[in-house]
Amino acid sequence: MPTVYHPNTMIGNIDFGIDGSDGEESGPERAPLPLHLLAMIISYLDDPADLARVCRTSRVLHYMCLPTLYADVSLHSYDYIRYSEIDNRPEGSGGASPFSMGLNAIVTRNIAGYIKKFKVWGKWKEHDLEECAKVGRVPDSSMMLNLLVRAAVDRMPALETFSTGSWELDTKMLPNVWQGLAQRQTLSSVKVTFPKLRVPRLTTLVPPMQNLKSLHITDIDPLCYPDNISSLLLGSKKLEVLKLHWSPRMREAREPSVNLHSYFGKIMSANYKMPLKHIAAQNLYAFNEDVFEHIMDPNLIESYTMISSMGGADDGADIAFMDATWMRARPEATPNLKMLRGDKVSRIHCNMIGKFKNLERYYLITGRKPKDCYQDPSIRSNSAKGSNGICPGIMDSFTNSDSSGGSNSGTSISPASTPQSTISTTSSNSCPVQSSSTSFTSPSEPNALPQLARDYLEAIYKHHGASLRHLLLVPQWRLSSEDLARLVRHCPNLEQVGLGVEVAHFNMLRLLIPFLPKLYAIRILDNVDDSTLTDSISKVGIDCCEDKLGDDMWKTEFDTLRWVGLGDHVFEIASVRTVTEEGTVQTHKKVRSVPVGSVKDVEIWSMDRLEI
Repeated sequence: MPTVYHPNTMIGNIDFGIDGSDGEESGPERAPLPLHLLAMIISYLDDPADLARVCRTSRVLHYMCLPTLYADVSLHSYDYIRYSEIDNRPEGSGGASPFSMGLNAIVTRNIAGYIKKFKVWGKWKEHDLEECAKVGRVPDSSMMLNLLVRAAVDRMPALETFSTGSWELDTKMLPNVWQGLAQRQTLSSVKVTFPKLRVPRLTTLVPPMQNLKSLHITDIDPLCYPDNISSLLLGSKKLEVLKLHWSPRMREAREPSVNLHSYFGKIMSANYKMPLKHIAAQNLYAFNEDVFEHIMDPNLIESYTMISSMGGADDGADIAFMDATWMRARPEATPNLKMLRGDKVSRIHCNMIGKFKNLERYYLITGRKPKDCYQDPSIRSNSAKGSNGICPGIMDSFTNSDSSGGSNSGTSISPASTPQSTISTTSSNSCPVQSSSTSFTSPSEPNALPQLARDYLEAIYKHHGASLRHLLLVPQWRLSSEDLARLVRHCPNLEQVGLGVEVAHFNMLRLLIPFLPKLYAIRILDNVDDSTLTDSISKVGIDCCEDKLGDDMWKTEFDTLRWVGLGDHVFEIASVRTVTEEGTVQTHKKVRSVPVGSVKDVEIWSMDRLEI
């Protein structure tokens, strides 16, 4: 019987039959395909289902795809039985849950050696939890889970990243798993979520990891039996990235239960400075005990991220006794700092920006709803809206392109009294503002926050203008045309910028973009408590917005621009090639509305969230 050749089973001039066995070389001759080209093709496959199907194609592809298929393993546990959407059969019917079968495959099959990144997450149902808690025992199901994970980790000689993050398995990682991780010489990154329930459990003194470079701990709560990471911080001599996320419960309950010495006390006693380059903290609610000044070298720090930590100008007086201790701090200069990210503004933060130079990325996060001290909604509604409730400047730009040179009824751009800036923030009289001496100013000072906004911009212009590439400001700081002119004059190398403008319409883009030759993405922000821009775009229609933006995109000064954000709407500017009847290729720009998920890798969107 002649051999049947399948086009998808031929590799080079060797036939890999449908049954997977090597065929004879008497079939049709084909140019051999080098293995390094096959490896390059396989490297573009990122869907595990595609990789699994390719593995079943032939023996050669099986051996080549298997390391890529199991290089990154993520096991998701559910606390209920899921059913297939196709045939309504329960998952794991005839066996165990996919989570358990995945752990079983890692432990019993020869695939653990390929795993470089390992993650377990989801929900884990613990049985007899209350009964075990009364007698001081760990439920057998949780103990067996930790034993299986430990056995799996012991079989991973190439493990580089262990993410139990999130270990949202409603159970705690026990000492045997920590000890197994400490024995992995290749492990460089660990992410762990601590338990959120106040169930008595073992408190582990986490051992150091020699080659650990990144540590991410989330949901730290002193009342939920967290593990002790002080020895881990002291003994991990290569640690460069430290991210600590405390539970928001302490800040919400005004509970001063966090003691920084419990984490960094051993480091201070040993007079050791960690070689940290990137530091992030979220929901830190503790007294300032001058810990950070003693545990790290400020000359090595490259990025700071502080979210809901250390206080700001919009915080209430009920947390002043705790956060005010950070306002008295005098931060040291960080000459190599390249990225600064946070969600609070204050005098001490502004002063810190002026203590170093050459900042490249600065993000003021707007992912939360701010207090009224940013802007009075009633003043904004009277000054920026017309009688129809829509900003007239926006409507003029959409509906009449000739109106750009005329007057915008109901809206005016007027210079402020100060010669430095014309920022229009119209701050409220109800929220106190933090001064440099940590005392609250009188509520009758209406220009306290606008002056702080001006000081922020002046510090950015003076110390970081030439080096700044990414800039994200709070949308409540409404910049006028004069402010925009100063921005492009002092920051000519901006690649991504997100800001609020005093009059939100497309004429601002025409003014701004030609002076920023490297601009890749621009985002015009809506105020968080006023969606005038987003509502206006929705009312006039996306198609009209695309046409209006496309009118200028053919100009050479827009060649580098790729993304435009207007409120909650995102537009992509793409180059389209067409072939004419004569056979020539022409390139033109096309503007189209895209989902917000399309810009998940663009920093002025991806960094604008309350996550570290």
